Amino acid sequence: MSGLIGAMNTALSGLTAFDAGINAVSGNLANQTTSGYATETVNLSTAIASGQAGVGVQTPQLTRVADGFSAGLLRSANSVSQAADTQATNQLAISNALQNNGNIHSAINQFFLDVGSLSANPSNPAQQQTVLSDAQTISGAFQSAANTITSVINGATTALQQNVGTANNLLSQLAVINQGLAQSPNSPALLDQQQSALQSLSSIVTVNVLPQNNGQILVASGGTALLDQSGAQILALNGGMAGNPPQITAGNVGSTLVPAGSDGSMGANIQTWQTGGQALRALNARAAVLSASINQSQAQGLTPAGQPGTSVFSIPNPSVTSALGNSGTATLNAQLINGSQLPTDGGPFMLSYNAPAGWSAINQANQQSYALGNATPLSFAGLSIAVSGSAASGDQFLVNPAPGAASGLTVIAKNPNSIASADPYVVTPGAFQSDGSTLNNNAGTITAGTDTVVNAPSANAATVPAAFYGQSLQVTFTSPTNYNISSTLKPGTMIASGSLLSGQGQLAVAFPAGGAAGQFWQIPISGIASAGDVLTVSPGGSSSGSNAGRMASIWTAPSASTDGSLQQSVLGLGTLLAANAQQAQQRATATSAQVTTASNNLQTIAGVSLDQQAVVLTGYSQAYQAAAQVISTAHTMFESLLQAI
Repeated sequence: MSGLIGAMNTALSGLTAFDAGINAVSGNLANQTTSGYATETVNLSTAIASGQAGVGVQTPQLTRVADGFSAGLLRSANSVSQAADTQATNQLAISNALQNNGNIHSAINQFFLDVGSLSANPSNPAQQQTVLSDAQTISGAFQSAANTITSVINGATTALQQNVGTANNLLSQLAVINQGLAQSPNSPALLDQQQSALQSLSSIVTVNVLPQNNGQILVASGGTALLDQSGAQILALNGGMAGNPPQITAGNVGSTLVPAGSDGSMGANIQTWQTGGQALRALNARAAVLSASINQSQAQGLTPAGQPGTSVFSIPNPSVTSALGNSGTATLNAQLINGSQLPTDGGPFMLSYNAPAGWSAINQANQQSYALGNATPLSFAGLSIAVSGSAASGDQFLVNPAPGAASGLTVIAKNPNSIASADPYVVTPGAFQSDGSTLNNNAGTITAGTDTVVNAPSANAATVPAAFYGQSLQVTFTSPTNYNISSTLKPGTMIASGSLLSGQGQLAVAFPAGGAAGQFWQIPISGIASAGDVLTVSPGGSSSGSNAGRMASIWTAPSASTDGSLQQSVLGLGTLLAANAQQAQQRATATSAQVTTASNNLQTIAGVSLDQQAVVLTGYSQAYQAAAQVISTAHTMFESLLQAI
């Protein structure tokens, strides 16, 4: 009798074990697509009693088929891939900013083409209006591009806030799971939840996982603890707006988390904030260079009505921010005076004062340094900075040369007739008459050549001071080689003199204070002169378009910017941003393939295989039926024994 009971007990233990196996297979099939789920198996072992070979099957133990190394590789690949996807999206948006809504390059190119056309017909009202409309198009294109890039930067900050919130939720979940594992060590259900949370967290930031014997984990990122034995270290975002770089801190002590650009979406969003800021500063610099160049060209000429040209564009002034720790009383005021010298990366510049050496500046974008000494105003990178008060040694100031120049680029010229297409002067052989005409009684062949605008007059030039700019001038030869210059308002008063060398001479007139201050209108004179010959230098008129021709050449002038021509500079920025976007897309494609490979590797080890589970289920089902048959047979034998008694 005891043998039958033992057989039934053995069969019952097998029945329980095989039922657990069938349930495990059922759970595996039901969770085939569940995130973090690993195949579960039933560990079966022989139950042993004293003095007996075996008394059935021990209580089955459910275990996960997990591989920590493969899971870690998948998390790493996931982090890099998510970062690449985020950067690809953001870099494409930044690149498209220069192409969409007006296309900055096309808008500027059309402006200069139409200015060139205006030079051939300077008094044409329709052509004047076209140039002014082109200026409005340029303004709109820059503003649109700046707004788009700013939107990407602000979007990265918003995404960072979401990253921090989601990461904190996941870390809190992992802390709760750790508490559960303390009560139920290595619980498969809890470990599945743990892996799912870790996988989600890895898409936000790179995670390093240190497993414990009971299934609990410690989590860090780049050396900063995110989850330790005390629980989750709450993340916080500081900065990220108004030029204040974003910073992530962890825990009450505020440990700084510094994810790289490839460390999940959090690292990618910080990288976007930085690269977006660089792109915006570069765009601002080009807006400032363009505005300064055109406004300066305007100041070098006259309108068809004979009035000095005024600015076409307006941009915000450079800004100067004092460091909080400054102890001196110095106040700085910056102005952009030469756009062609402004670095097209847009700075900003850290300006420092250290006695006795004086002032120095460092471009924060490329680390180029400028030794400025103690003389003021300070002059570097196309800027002039006036200093009032006294700086203390160690004082620092952040100089932004073109803050908001792209978004703030506006057209302030309202009248189409305000385009300064005319030269400031035209030169005519002969003497000026009281009725405004010119009478040519010259005996020689002296004539004027093609005028230019220069930063410094030629060595042999007769230079007229800026105080006489705008007045009609008269060049009178006192001999075949020597000449004097006077104003027609005071014909007898000499204001400059010069001489011909090998039949060549130069006349230069300094521009007054304003957009062209510090420059000179210069024209060569040549030929054979006789004593008494006269050249009249009078303000340009409506038929003159030479200044418009000079303005049109700004676009391709080789020294219009620190990148070369202005056209090269604008094209270069567009090419750089497009290349960044293309590289980001290539990284996204490559890292997506890495995720697929890592996922397949983990799936091979820990994933649910339908074919494998079918085989296992068949084995458990057959074993279950066999155990049931043993019980049935034992039951029949037991009934037979009862009937025999």
